[in-house]
Amino acid sequence: MADTVQYKLERMVDELDDLERKGIFTRQEIAEIVKQRRKFEYRLKRPSPLKQDFLAYIDYETQLDSLRRLRKKSVARELEKQGDKRRRRNKKSVSDFAGISRIVEIYRIAVMRFKGDLELWFRYLEFCKDKKNGRMKKVRAFILEVVVCLVLITLFFFFVNLRVPILALFCLVIWVLVLWMYNCMFDRFG
Repeated sequence: MADTVQYKLERMVDELDDLERKGIFTRQEIAEIVKQRRKFEYRLKRPSPLKQDFLAYIDYETQLDSLRRLRKKSVARELEKQGDKRRRRNKKSVSDFAGISRIVEIYRIAVMRFKGDLELWFRYLEFCKDKKNGRMKKVRAFILEVVVCLVLITLFFFFVNLRVPILALFCLVIWVLVLWMYNCMFDRFG
């Protein structure tokens, strides 16, 4: 358990160095970030992590990413006031992408752990929509495949196996419910 947590923390070194080099966070703040992330990673690696552990980690990383964006704007304004012409405009680095990808990864692990939790799935989809992340297209495609499979199962039981009309009716009801959820998701997330 400690090895995997240490490995994940070591993979964050480039991002944290980039944040310090840009002047967004100080060395003490980065030490606190590492301490908090280590605590959350250990919580997720225990034998039965709770949904609240995932949500707390996601909230922490979301707040940290919004703080990073605010400080990045502040640093950019300070450089403009000082007349620093060598600042590269709109140049993105590893720290600009790492926060969002970490949050998406935490959501991915959480929805795999708690598959039936629709609230968690909707939070995940809403986050992907807000950040314009490409994972939302994959989830929509998966739901469409599920709908097609349910339609085929319903047709099979209805036309081929007429001896089981209750099962065909049950599949039809499931198909209608999934189609309704699919439409609700498109209405909610555009």
